[in-house]
Amino acid sequence: MNIDYGIKEYVNINNLSKDLNMYRIINKSRTDFKIANDENNILNINITDINNSLVVGDFIELIQFDNENYIKKSYERMSIVSKAANTTKKDYSYNDNEQILASNVDQIFILIAADQRFTLSKFERYLLTFGNMAEEIVVLISKSDYDDNSQKIIEMIKEVYPNVKVRPYSIYNENSLINIKLLFKENKTAILVGSSGAGKSTLTNYLLSKKDVATQDVRSDGKGKHTTTSSTLYYLQKTNSYLIDTPGFKTISTSREIDEDILFEEINNLSRMCKFNDCKHETEPGCAVKKAIENGDLSSELYKRYLINKNKELKFKKFEEKKLTKKERLKRNKR
Repeated sequence: MNIDYGIKEYVNINNLSKDLNMYRIINKSRTDFKIANDENNILNINITDINNSLVVGDFIELIQFDNENYIKKSYERMSIVSKAANTTKKDYSYNDNEQILASNVDQIFILIAADQRFTLSKFERYLLTFGNMAEEIVVLISKSDYDDNSQKIIEMIKEVYPNVKVRPYSIYNENSLINIKLLFKENKTAILVGSSGAGKSTLTNYLLSKKDVATQDVRSDGKGKHTTTSSTLYYLQKTNSYLIDTPGFKTISTSREIDEDILFEEINNLSRMCKFNDCKHETEPGCAVKKAIENGDLSSELYKRYLINKNKELKFKKFEEKKLTKKERLKRNKR
């Protein structure tokens, strides 16, 4: 089986020369990149100020000078998986400093552990953060041997977002693991994202058929312990594909502009038929959204989530305006 780290497909799609000395970044530490070419030759390259912005998944061209290897060029990213840098803010919509986790990813698997506290708000932040970053998004409910919790989480998601692909699994249920394995597309790159203790490294171990990825138990308070400290791209022989395992998240959000259609496409489409352009879908006459709920064409649960998210957004805007006003007052007082 030829392990080429997706380089040949990338070269073909982008009509690049097959003679390029191309590699792919498969790991990034604080000091070094680990890179691999289409013949599975692996090298280490020092990280410098010039190339520090490169991430796992990037395709690069290597050049040799005085018997030393250097990165000559990085190639266009087909996709980027990112989130806001760690922050204490809880709101999904507004954070600064976007952190790129990986690039050139085809599938995103969002892991949610059945033994950890679940809320629809946190789930929505995951969808809003990663929802349009890859061709396919799949939600995996790990530790589904916590059967009651697992079923409750699936029901909560499906009641509001029936079109989201959700799959439960447990490391103690071989059939469930086989079903998860079948989701990985041949010669494509997938990424696992989720909070600490969600089971990313354990799933990676299963897919690798070995126990070389460190794992830790969840703390007694239900919060995960950090295990993976850097993103790594692995070749999966079981699926003939590639997998990026990422460190667990303390918080999840994005500083990018949010695409509400990820969650509320149905409502946004209906709103175009409302009598008033600025309809809030609450008490206004001629509201197409309210009419769809009355007719049973729109989920009332989805509508409730829409109002909750709109209310959060409105509160934050007021908070930001208040902050700006305070800054202006301080400026005036300094004059």
